[in-house]
This record gives sequence, structure tokens and C-alpha cells, in this order.
Amino acid sequence: MENFELNNPTKIIFGKNCIDQIPNEIHWKKALVIIGQASVKKNGFYARVISLLNMSGMHHVTFEGVPSNPTSELADKAISIAKKFQAEVIIAIGGGSVIDTAKAVSVGFYAEHPVWDFYTKKAIPTKALPVVCILTLAACGTENNSFSYLQNNSQGLKMGFSSLLLYPHSSYLDPTITFSVDTDCTAYGISNLIAHTLEQYFAEGDSPLSDYYATSIIKLAIKYGKRALENPDDYEARANIMWLSANALNGSLLAGKLKADWGCHGIEQTLNVLYNTQHGRGLSIIYPAWLKYFKLKISDKTSFLAREVFEIAEPDPVKASELFILKLEDFFRSINCPTRLSDLNIAPSQNEIIIENLIANKVSGKAFRLGKADYEGILEYMS
Repeated sequence: MENFELNNPTKIIFGKNCIDQIPNEIHWKKALVIIGQASVKKNGFYARVISLLNMSGMHHVTFEGVPSNPTSELADKAISIAKKFQAEVIIAIGGGSVIDTAKAVSVGFYAEHPVWDFYTKKAIPTKALPVVCILTLAACGTENNSFSYLQNNSQGLKMGFSSLLLYPHSSYLDPTITFSVDTDCTAYGISNLIAHTLEQYFAEGDSPLSDYYATSIIKLAIKYGKRALENPDDYEARANIMWLSANALNGSLLAGKLKADWGCHGIEQTLNVLYNTQHGRGLSIIYPAWLKYFKLKISDKTSFLAREVFEIAEPDPVKASELFILKLEDFFRSINCPTRLSDLNIAPSQNEIIIENLIANKVSGKAFRLGKADYEGILEYMS
């Protein structure tokens, strides 16, 4: 095992009606509330949270319209509003896109430059407003980690950065809120959390507990994912998916290993920029293709996944790996996640455009380095 430090300061408040605790937890006086494009207002959840903020005596303004692939340009607009209002806290009501934007606003509040400078490493944040998350979609785990990802449309880039300042102050996780999440978004959240788990599973280093932890998360995501899609009001299924997505990227999976790979996420970010794909949709295409491309190099690791996740007893590691990939693809298809670019109407004629963007952005994994030949090989499996 590698040496490691694990420090996750986010307070998690989990369970039915947990947001009712907000008046007891909130002590700031002025908040910028950030929401997405429509759903939290339509389902009445936004009004419920605002009522709780009013009960706590908090003054607030709302910034709305965050899309599924949030941009730095939009975050800069929200930062300007937060500064003018002299916000003391940022409250995010939404999924990963809303929370990532809130994190950007929290560090951008004290900066005199565009927030994108943090993502390109031109600047390092030294101070941030606290962020309170009220999660409405189980997917990326940003409610419990130190990462934020934004897109810059003018530069054609999507990038992320990590800082201890980006850990939310607290996050409210009420599974009943996700009952109204449609089947597609639920499915993409499941593929997202599985991909996060795999990116860390294939990190360099030997950490047996982390490996068993990873296989358990994937196995349970498949089990409860199916249940949540069959019955959207299944509380136990929704609760487990919500907690699994948080654990898939809260730092604990990587304990005892070196840096996670993130090569598949780099490729998916290119699809985000070029085709505005939803994150989980792209990952369900890319990860099986990546597994096929690197099959011979990772057969020992993938055969372990085959045994622990799908109880495949095949003794030959390469054959077991092939069976695991087939089973994973079958699962993604069963929950209506795409497994080929053609499922997104992206034709093979687009491959050169994709490769050009990957080269321009020097997309690579940390454990498995990628170059042009690798892009071409992985894209062949994606097509």
C-alpha cells in the first residue's frame, strides 16, 4: 500500500426529510442560491427549501439556469451577483452541474480574475465562501469531494481542478427528493458512479481493501440501480444509489493507491465540448471500449471484477475479462444507457474531429498513458 492522507471535512446529513434541519444548521445571513433550469421549481422542492431559508431568517437571491454541462462564463455571471449581494454562503439546490458551479462561485468570490484561471492552473485559490449542497440527483459525488468541473465554450475545453477549499461545508442527502428524477437521468447517474469507481480501481498501487470496496460499490450499483429504475419510489433503492455515488468519489476508494487514471473522463470531456453529451451517457460508451482496448494489460484486475461483481468463475483471466465487459455492456443497455457512439448519432466520420480535440488537449490517463494510436484504438471500439 502507498502512503496516504484522507481528510474529508464535509458534513453529511442523510435521510428522509433531512432538509427540515436547515433552520438549525444555517447560521449565515445572506445566501446566493444556485439552481438548474426548471425541475426544482416544477416539483415544488425549490419552494420548500426557500421556505426553510426564510424560517432561518436568511436573506437570499437566486441564480438559475445552470445547464447539464456548466460553463465558466455562466459561473462568472453568478460570481458577479454574489459579490454585489455580498453573499456569505452559496447554497446549491441540484445535481453535479449546479454544485460544481456553486464551488466555482465560492472560490471566484474572492478573486479579481475569471474563475477559469483556477481550472487552467493560472491561479490557486486561497479563500472560499462556504457551500451548502442540497442534492437532487445521485451521480457524480461532488457533494462530498474537493473537485469541480466546468466547460469553457470560447476555448473548446472542459477542465476540472481540486482544492481543499472546494469541499462543501455540508450536504443534505434526502433520497425521497430523487423519486421524481426521470429514468434516463437515474440511469446516467448509475453509469457515472460506476465509471468513477473504475477510474480509481485501475489506479497504480496495491490496496486490497480499496479493490474490494470498489467491486462492492459496482455490484450494489447494479443491484439497486435496477430496482430504482423498475420502481422510482423504492426508498431503499434510491437511498443506496445516493450513498453509493457519494462513496464512489469521496476520496476513500483511492486510499493506499496512487492517483486515479481519469483517461476515460478526459475522453468524455471532449464529447461534452463537441457534442454536448450528458456525462453518464458518454461514460457508458467509453469505459467498455477502454476495457476492451487495454484488455491484455489489465486482465488480472478485470478478471477480479468479473469474479466479485458478476460471480464469473472462468479461470482464464483474459476470457473472464471479456465476460465482464460483455456483462457490463449488457447492464448499461438494460438501463437504456448507450454503448456506442452511433447510439448518440455520432458517425465514424467524426472520429478525426474527436482525435484532433484529444490531441490538442493532451488527453491522457495517469496510470495508462494515451496518445494518438490509443485514441484511434479506443474510438474503434466506441464506434
